[in-house]
Amino acid sequence: MKTKFIDTTIGVIDARDALILKKFNMDRFPSQVEISLNLATELASNISTEERYIDISFIFKNVVKFGLCALDYFNENILDTCFCEVIDSDFLNQQESLVEKGYKHYFLECYDEVFEIVAQEYNLILLDGLRIADGKMNKSN
Repeated sequence: MKTKFIDTTIGVIDARDALILKKFNMDRFPSQVEISLNLATELASNISTEERYIDISFIFKNVVKFGLCALDYFNENILDTCFCEVIDSDFLNQQESLVEKGYKHYFLECYDEVFEIVAQEYNLILLDGLRIADGKMNKSN
C-alpha cells in the first residue's frame, strides 16, 4: 500500500507526537466521524502562532469505512505523515461507484492510535472558528 501526505492549510502534520487524541464521535445518520485532537503546532508546517498546542478536529463526512488500531499493532512504515491518503486503494478499486463520487481513503495517525477512514470529504476545524475544508479556508459562524 502506498500513501501520500496531505498538505492541509495548516500544512503537513509530521511526526506521531504531533497529534494527541482527545475523543472521537461517530454518528450513523448522517455517517460522520469527528476526531478531536491536541496539535503540537511546531510539528505542522504552515502554522504561525505563539501557542505550543491547539485543539483541532477532523470531521469526515459520508463515511463508508472506519477503523481504529493501537499504534503498537499497526505497520507504521506505510505512513508518510500523520495525515495521508492511500494511493490506488484496494478498497476503493473494488468499489468503482465510490471513486466516481469522490471518496478517498485516509489514515490519521495520533500518538497512540491510527484511524483508517474512507469518506467523501473531510473538514479541519481550528479552535478559533476557522474551518478548513479540503484545503479551502472559510470563516465558520
